[in-house]
Formats: sequence, C-alpha cells, structure tokens
Amino acid sequence: MTSLKRRTLIQAASAAAVLGAAGTRFSSLAHSQGTPVKIGAMLPMSGIGAEAGAAWLNGIKAAQLQWNANGGLLGRQIEIVVRDDKFTSAGAVSAVRELAGEGVNVSIGAGQSPMALAIAPILGELKSVVVAPAPSVMSVTHENFSRNFFRLSSNALMLYGGIGNLMTSKFTDVQTWAVIAPDSENGRDVARYFKAGVEQAAAKSGRKVKVMEPVFASLNKADYKIEINNLMNSGAEGLFIGLTAAPCVSLLQQGRAVGMDKKFKVIGEAGTELMIAKAMQKSTPQNLWGVTFWAPELEPFKSQFPVSKDLSEYIVKVAGTPYVPGIVQASHRSALAIFNAVKKANSTETDAVIQALEGLQFDTAAGPYRIRKEDHQGIGSFYFAKIGARDAAPGYGLEQVVRLDETEIVEPAAPGRKFEG
Repeated sequence: MTSLKRRTLIQAASAAAVLGAAGTRFSSLAHSQGTPVKIGAMLPMSGIGAEAGAAWLNGIKAAQLQWNANGGLLGRQIEIVVRDDKFTSAGAVSAVRELAGEGVNVSIGAGQSPMALAIAPILGELKSVVVAPAPSVMSVTHENFSRNFFRLSSNALMLYGGIGNLMTSKFTDVQTWAVIAPDSENGRDVARYFKAGVEQAAAKSGRKVKVMEPVFASLNKADYKIEINNLMNSGAEGLFIGLTAAPCVSLLQQGRAVGMDKKFKVIGEAGTELMIAKAMQKSTPQNLWGVTFWAPELEPFKSQFPVSKDLSEYIVKVAGTPYVPGIVQASHRSALAIFNAVKKANSTETDAVIQALEGLQFDTAAGPYRIRKEDHQGIGSFYFAKIGARDAAPGYGLEQVVRLDETEIVEPAAPGRKFEG
C-alpha cells in the first residue's frame, strides 16, 4: 500500500472516530435534556405528622407545577421524589440516605427540629444538600452547623422570642404565662426564648410579668391529661403551646373537654394554625392566636406580594381547594429557593447549589426573603394571627394578622459556636 493511500485511510478512520464520539456526546446530551430534574421531598406522610406532611407536599407541588408550566429547570421538567420520614429522626436519616443512593442530591425536608439535627451531620458524606421549611432549634445553625443544610424558617430566638414579646405587648392584662413544649432540645429552646421575649416586652413597658416553669411533654403520646391538669393548676392567666401538628390539636381538644380554653385569657401556639380550626370547627378556642405562614385573603398577602397570588392559583390545582393550612407557604418557599439556586448555578451539582443558595435573595408568598451566607439562616418576616371559627366557608379562618420583621430580632451569624444569648 502506498504511503498516500495509508495516510488517506488513517485520516478517514480518525474522522469517523471523531464523528462517532461527537454523535455519542450529542446522544448523551439529548438524553440528559429530556431527563427530569429530580428534587427530593422528605416529609411525614404517615404517623402523627401526616397532615402537616400532606400540606408541605402540596406547597412543593404548587411551586413545581408553576415552574414546569414556565419551562422547568435547565430546560427540563421538575420531578419531585417523595420519601416518608415518618415524623422521626430515624425516618429522616433513612429517607435522605435512600434519596442519595438513588442519585437525588438536592432535597426539601427536615420539617421539624429532631429531623434536622439527625440528618445535618451526614449530608456532607452523602454529598447532598437539604433545604428545611420549619425547624427552629438554635444549634442547627450554630454548634451543629452543616455546610450542606439550610434553614428557611425562623429559629427559636426569632420565633418564640418574637411571640413572647408580641403576646406580652398585645395582651397587657395577662400577668402570668404557662408554657408547654416538647420534651427535647428544641422544646427547651421554645421555653427559654418565649420567656426571654416576655421579659423583654415587660421590661420595656415597666410591667412585671411572670413565666411559670415549663411543662414538657412527649410528642409521641395520645393522652395529655396530666399535662393539662398541671397547666390548669399553674395559676397562669395566659398559655403558650409549643407543641405542633397533631399533638397541639390533641392537647386543645382534650383540654376543651375539661374547660382549659376558658381557664386562660389567651392561648398562643407555634404554627399549627388552621389545622386546629379545621379539626375543632366551632369548638376552636375563641381566644386562640398563632403563627401563620400565609393568609392569602388578608393583608399584606392579599395585595403586597405577587407570589402570593401565584401560590393561590397553583395550590387550588394541586390540593383541589383554596382552603389549605398556611404551612404550604413554608415548603413552597423552600422549593422556590432550590429552583432559583439551581437556575442561578445552571447545575444540580451539590457544591454549585450550595454556593448559589448562600446569599440568595428571592420573592415569596410572604414577602422578600434572603438566606444568610455565613450560617444558612433564612430571614424575612413572620406573622401572627387570631385563629377561629366563622360562618363563611370553610367554617374557619384567620384575622388580625400582625407582621414581625426578622431582621430586627435575628442574632449575629456564628456557625460552629453555641448561641449563649
């Protein structure tokens, strides 16, 4: 074979190889462009937290539906991969490990503090990132800080300190407060910072207001008679309930049977809001106030926040009704954070998403929101409202919304160091 022919054959073979490789890359790219972007959702779909889990999932699905209607993420549709954390720490660990094993490295989850504390330390080894809609325990953004974990909710200082301050300022005829909280690290934060908020407001007004020794209770029980008896015999005029979801509802239902709702001038609660009114209907305590994440029919949500209108539209498509608990906004906010971060990073790779989440600012159904870069604490506004029965459908609702600016009460960032305030 002549050298000319040999060179021609080599060049032809090289060209074929290049074209073959390019074709393979093109096929792979085309496949990846058609594959959904998978986002995990680790939520309590069974057990005592199931109603809250269903609401959180609806909030996530509302965000998913809207973004998919507008082109999805990275030119692909968004798929939500749901795992049941069973409202337990062990369930959360199992869920996040299962998702990571399936290649789902970006998730929404850890709806409560025990789940957050359980999964935060293992996210690095799993190369996963989790955005959490509700945990308040202080340590998760302090001594238990994880680079792979983001809290998009008020911490205990912001939430319970703010509630204590607000309730003391608003209900000036209450001189003594009783508190019931979970028997956990988070529960001790609840009691500590509620008391601090009460004392701060009392000192500012020159009043003397006392907070009784807290009553701690397990979340995994059905009978709260002993705790109710202790609260009613405390001599307090006001009650703050730090239990959430089904345990809060059970406590109020059992308490009403023995007149607990009449014993206290006012009752405050930490965010179960419309789930209480839905369960108790006309028997909802007339003096019940609680944290709300979203009240679309009321100001400022009604006219000041465009994203609130979007959530209202899409939550009906997902849930089949406009009458949903306000906590749908907490998970909707978490989903928006992830979607915006992936879009900003132009990637679902863990480190890229973490960098995009740090310092992220975006609009939510409850107003502007930002994620502090140093400790991954979300900061925006939280709301407090009167909860009760009404004649109009669905038979319950919120009124008299009060807005608190979290920038005024959040502590300085100190990741890796215990908060001593």
